[in-house]
Amino acid sequence: MSISDAQYQAWLARDGERRVLLVEAMPYVSGSVLTRYMASAPFVSGPSDTPASMAYDDIVRSVPQFKSSMADVFAGQTRPSWGEIEVDNSGGERDGWLSDAWDGRAVRLYLGSPDWSRNDFRLILDGVADDIVARSRDVLQIKLRDKQQLLNRPIQTSLIGGTTANADKPKPLCYGECYNVRPLLTDASTRRYKVHDGQISAISAVYAGGVSVSFTADLPNGEFTLAAAATGEVTADIKGDASGSGYIDTVGAIFQRIVTTRTPLSSGDIDSSSFSAFAALCTQVVGVYVESRSNVLQVLDQLAQSVGAWYGIGRDGKLKIGRLDAPTGSPVLDLVVDDVEQGGLSVRRRILPTATVRLNYKKNWSPNSAPASSVSDGVRAALAAESLTVSDTDASVKTTYLMAQEPDAEATLLVAQAAASAEATRRLTIRKVLRYVYEVKCFTAPQSVEIGQLVRLTHPRFGFAAGKLAVIVGITESPTSNRVTLELWA
Repeated sequence: MSISDAQYQAWLARDGERRVLLVEAMPYVSGSVLTRYMASAPFVSGPSDTPASMAYDDIVRSVPQFKSSMADVFAGQTRPSWGEIEVDNSGGERDGWLSDAWDGRAVRLYLGSPDWSRNDFRLILDGVADDIVARSRDVLQIKLRDKQQLLNRPIQTSLIGGTTANADKPKPLCYGECYNVRPLLTDASTRRYKVHDGQISAISAVYAGGVSVSFTADLPNGEFTLAAAATGEVTADIKGDASGSGYIDTVGAIFQRIVTTRTPLSSGDIDSSSFSAFAALCTQVVGVYVESRSNVLQVLDQLAQSVGAWYGIGRDGKLKIGRLDAPTGSPVLDLVVDDVEQGGLSVRRRILPTATVRLNYKKNWSPNSAPASSVSDGVRAALAAESLTVSDTDASVKTTYLMAQEPDAEATLLVAQAAASAEATRRLTIRKVLRYVYEVKCFTAPQSVEIGQLVRLTHPRFGFAAGKLAVIVGITESPTSNRVTLELWA
């Protein structure tokens, strides 16, 4: 590339620069994938570009706006949106596009100057089309989604099969360390049960009615066989998936295993730097068991919320992950009053402090209120409980904030009491302070910041006079404008 990243960022930051959006959309047409080349202004690539000597049709009539925000609880999946591309259809010459298969097909957006080489344009969206509609007689709309849409799918479609009552049920999945899971019977005549669709690390114990029983493990197939007929419900303690690179039991590692084996995304779609940083930050052991039909996003949300993590697809099409912590460290952007539109700073949300945090841990995946009569009272109580609970409290919060929140216990997939206690304390440290979400309409280059990054804002209003750090929890921007709206948590 002749335009360096630094030069590109400087170009983005300058007002008045001519910007061209290139669109490469790949619908399925007449039995094969066809790439359609479009642009917001006339553009032809050079003979040494990729693609070479390609004329991009000047038919893009509106540039989509990018929006992304964390969930209101600041954990789980982010909510990204790229809006729509409007394409000229004067005279109906592109009516046939409505008959093509667009849903889930790749769409890539590139941004650059009309006098640049095509190779100097930068990818600003690696996403997919959701649909195409006729907004009017003369305009088509291609609805865009990022690759997060590809995670909105069943996590398991392979069925047990055979002749048992479980034949039409999906094969269970087990990741990490899970207690008292309910396996599925696959062969009644041999008393064979399945706990995972694939290789697992260990079967620590098998129970019938809460009583330990003998079994033979088949770890490569995620199964076991009982030595004798069972009385009461059969359950097991499992260390799950050990395929590929081996056994895993942390949120980041399980995330990557699920995404790369249960969705169309591959290792190339993972932002390795964010996952490496997250792996060093969140080392807690977790476990998740999927015994019924479930969505990938539902499972990923359970994992993320267990450690207060957020995740989502960035503009570059890669899956990122992070954790919301109190704002500390070096900001990626310094904003001063001249960078903010007149009246462009406002308070969006005031978050009252929390006096107590309660977390559930060591989930019991099949509570049993009627175990075998030989089971002791202590074991009987443990089998009936859905999980164990830890808590942390700061009574002084109630002195200042009479309405300070004391919410119910939050579900987690954490296994160890120490890890759950540490996480409860971490959350309390963040939540016992009065927090705000601010909206800042600012003059800055698009694509310069990401969700989860730090900003320092210096402004005479709302406590920012001396400069204060805040975490970006929302972004709204257009690739052709130097006006960006940020939501900041502090």
